[in-house]
Amino acid sequence: MGSKPLAVAFSGGGDSTALLSLVLKWSKARPVHALIIDHGLRPGSAKEAKLAQSRAHNMGAKVHILQCDWAGNIPKTGIQEKARNMRYEVLGKACRELGVETLLLGHNEDDQAETILMRKNAGSGWRGLAGIKPKSRAPIWPALQGLDIVRPILSCGRLELRSFNKNRYLQWIDEPSNSDPTFARIRAREYLAKNENHRQNLLMIAKAASVTLEQEQKLISSFIHGSTIIYEWGGLSLLPKFRAGKSGQIAESLRYLLPAISGETLPPSYEKRATLARKLRSPVFTGTTLGGVRFVPHGDNILCVRDLGSISGRANVQALLPMPLEQAKSSIWNGRFAVSSGHDDIYVDALANWEQILDKWQQSLLKSLPEPMRGGLPVFIQDKRIAYIPFVGFPANKHNFKARSLLFERLAALLGDLYR
Repeated sequence: MGSKPLAVAFSGGGDSTALLSLVLKWSKARPVHALIIDHGLRPGSAKEAKLAQSRAHNMGAKVHILQCDWAGNIPKTGIQEKARNMRYEVLGKACRELGVETLLLGHNEDDQAETILMRKNAGSGWRGLAGIKPKSRAPIWPALQGLDIVRPILSCGRLELRSFNKNRYLQWIDEPSNSDPTFARIRAREYLAKNENHRQNLLMIAKAASVTLEQEQKLISSFIHGSTIIYEWGGLSLLPKFRAGKSGQIAESLRYLLPAISGETLPPSYEKRATLARKLRSPVFTGTTLGGVRFVPHGDNILCVRDLGSISGRANVQALLPMPLEQAKSSIWNGRFAVSSGHDDIYVDALANWEQILDKWQQSLLKSLPEPMRGGLPVFIQDKRIAYIPFVGFPANKHNFKARSLLFERLAALLGDLYR
């Protein structure tokens, strides 16, 4: 990791100001990029971004202002969540373009306590009460694909960080939304400021839940390691040993397997996963779908592939649109494959949309792959024809087409790198 550049999500607020100062001091010769997001959600945001830019520059960082493109659909409800999702999407793209593999965020101990309180009030299970991790791999998919997310000041309190800034004559911006009680987080913040004992109890709960979660993930990782086969073309087989597991063990393993195979952001509910676990344990299992994944008996194993209905569209599910590629830039298709091209007039589509025009030679190549997964394979299209099909021995081409399954990478990220 020696000389690779680092990035700090920099708002100019008290937390990110302290973080950027610490990172610049620690990084020595490593380039440090301060990434400033202009959400464009309220008047004055552009002015604040410019002020943050000036301060980050004076501190010695390489500064970038990143604009959020709402395409005319500025959110009116759920603003904080939508802004957060957009923010991470923009940050992830910028990091990949800058060659950054580590993004540092300024979450602090008070943020942790607020998160636990809000999750507890919302009825979260014990896993949710593990809270924010000091380090995670691509926690938001696919926005943060390929990135380690590190929170170096998670054990520092908000007042401690502001004292740090004052002692070093560092100025910061107080964003108006940080005092708006219409937001649940601000209400949690105000409550905890008056209830220090409750704050400490919540932090203790988070620590205990985090240790338990890590232990569970180790067991699940070991179980998955010994009872599945991952294929380079983006599918997976469940071995008889998997089906012989306990129902709860299978259901919790599916928490990680389903989004890794489907490319979706979140797994289905525990109730749905438990129902599937019971089906998988049945000796007369004939196949089913869940969470964008199709389960197909395949000899003694069960083949798990992307559900074509989630790609071609069905009731309440929009069909996946063809994705244009930018020349020499890697993109993520369907949350499952990293794809790139050395040419600029290429787009990627699902093979299912082109099966009717496959010639005999292309059909013969596809016979090397199990039939249930073929339709979900990415294909490279140029001039309304198939220019490349990956994973089947299609000859190399001058446009340098590449496709790589992200299944293994996603599974490792979901399990906290324990699967590597």
